[in-house]
Amino acid sequence: MPHQDQQDVATNLPALKAVFETILPPEIDSFVRHGNATIKPVSLAAIAITCWGWTLGGTLDERMATAHAVVKRVLGGGPKTVSRQGLMNALATCGGDLIELIVAGFVTQLSQLKSSWTHGGKVNLAVDGSKFSAPRTAANQSCFAANARKRAGKTYEKRADHSKARTVQLLVTVFWHLGTGMPVRWRVNQSSGSERNDVRQMLTKLPPAARLIGDAEYVGYPLWSAIIESRKSFLFRVGSNVRLLKHLGRLRIRDGYVYYWPERSMRDRLPPIVLRLIKIHSGKKAIYLVSNELDMTDELACQLYRQRWGIEVFFRSVKQSCQRSKLCCGVPQNVTTELNWTLIGIWAAIFTGKKCLQDQQLSPHRLSPVKVIRAFYATTTAVAIRAVNAPLLVKLLRNAILADESSRTRSKSSRNYPRKKKHKRCGKPKILQATITQKRNAKIFLQ
Repeated sequence: MPHQDQQDVATNLPALKAVFETILPPEIDSFVRHGNATIKPVSLAAIAITCWGWTLGGTLDERMATAHAVVKRVLGGGPKTVSRQGLMNALATCGGDLIELIVAGFVTQLSQLKSSWTHGGKVNLAVDGSKFSAPRTAANQSCFAANARKRAGKTYEKRADHSKARTVQLLVTVFWHLGTGMPVRWRVNQSSGSERNDVRQMLTKLPPAARLIGDAEYVGYPLWSAIIESRKSFLFRVGSNVRLLKHLGRLRIRDGYVYYWPERSMRDRLPPIVLRLIKIHSGKKAIYLVSNELDMTDELACQLYRQRWGIEVFFRSVKQSCQRSKLCCGVPQNVTTELNWTLIGIWAAIFTGKKCLQDQQLSPHRLSPVKVIRAFYATTTAVAIRAVNAPLLVKLLRNAILADESSRTRSKSSRNYPRKKKHKRCGKPKILQATITQKRNAKIFLQ
């Protein structure tokens, strides 16, 4: 009598094993853990990816049990049971090194896609940040909540403001590759952290010929000068909070060139930054962009900034489609671990789905992230319970395509959607005439 899950073993188990072999680099086999460790690094990473990236609903213990059952059947070996606390302790000791190893392997695979990795010799990376919620435990509030870092003696004017300041949130700053539609690097910080500081700290981990594209959040002399010193370029939006100078040197504004030289930088005898000012139109309003690439054309700037919107779609896919807007862990260290492996798991699923569409000679941009996550959820659940005649993972991924909305006549935006944030209009940058003192001080830098 044949085994009841023989068809499952012949289909989904090899498919999941192939996925793990693709996303986990070979160097992970030589990763050294302490002598008392019972979980191999490969199994540890696979369980973390399956638990936080490919399972939906249920408690964390239930998702952990499902992930362990899947990995044990797919990879074999390992302990009979793995507790949630045991997995958390193992990831706390070596999880950071495993994440760095896996992310580096992902970037290497993406860089091998020559046709989409570079554009004109540049690696175009959109940068943006988003916040994730976590349980309001005392430990999480003391570590992540905004009121925990408020200066002594300071109070909130309204009770609602104080309650909002006790909300536990984590800030994630992500570099998203325009060509492949995949994240390349990210950094997890407190809710009151600075996206600009996160970008500065991750510059050394980016490709040498990186070009950063961002919105009006990424402005300021420290950030722009750090990008230039790292021999990278940027294309950022600027608004009314930025003051630019004209006629400071030989380059003129009529040719599209301006200078950025705040008073503090001038007092510290730091050189002015020469920028190209680009004005593009987005339907009803004008958008102002600046770049340290003085030869950048208006057409290229418009194209790159329009493609930047893909990172907003990525955040929506992670937080809404994949139901990861709120995390589960109640300890700060575990919350950070959960968020990192959540991003890796969703990253791995989307990467696998894009490769499947490429094998069918279809555009990877037609991939539906929510259908990909549902495909992995259905497959892992079926493998965990040893389901008979389960849907094939490859077949599910081939059907994970965005719906055809070419016949849509109405806007997808919701009418009178209740939004908590009241965004201010970005406006246009203030362009001032350089003073005689500024011109005299700039001569030593602008020869």
